[in-house]
Amino acid sequence: MKTLVIYDVSEDDVRNNIANICSSFGLTRIQKSAFIGYLPSSARKELVVALKKAISGASANVQVFIFCNYCSMYREVLGKGDLESVPERVIVR
Repeated sequence: MKTLVIYDVSEDDVRNNIANICSSFGLTRIQKSAFIGYLPSSARKELVVALKKAISGASANVQVFIFCNYCSMYREVLGKGDLESVPERVIVR
């Protein structure tokens, strides 16, 4: 399943740690505070544990969304930027 992680963290070290954790799980940065990628259920559970540990005691909002393949094909990317490769059915404007 496709996993999307978004976060709002004011502390630089915590924010950088979250980005490093997401990258270490093979997720791709799609915005400054957003990562996406395919993760099996077991890896996603490990990711959530690592993220919880990273934000412990910090003022942070981290959200993890799970999308089935069908739902993720309706993603629309608007504008430009360094984005992951998107499936051919995604509308890019």
